[in-house]
Amino acid sequence: MSIRPCSPTPPADPTALRPATAQERPSAGVQAANHRARTEVPFLVGVSAPRPPVPAPGCADCLDLATRRAEARARHDHSAETDANVLLSRHQRQDHRP
Repeated sequence: MSIRPCSPTPPADPTALRPATAQERPSAGVQAANHRARTEVPFLVGVSAPRPPVPAPGCADCLDLATRRAEARARHDHSAETDANVLLSRHQRQDHRP
């Protein structure tokens, strides 16, 4: 048995496209929102992302949270990345500030 590689999909001919049906429109909207949420840049124009907290040197908890943040960023999971930032900020306020 042999498996042949998939060929790339050729670009769509714009003249052959039809308008989306009423049932397809919500799905297309969700796909567009998901694409915007997965981009590297914040999709809100004019809104900059806050600076992420910097882990304290020598702190195992800070290092763990920074590692979680880096792993989430690598898999484009912005929600988990934000969670790690919030937890790291909270940890620093509680354990590293007088």
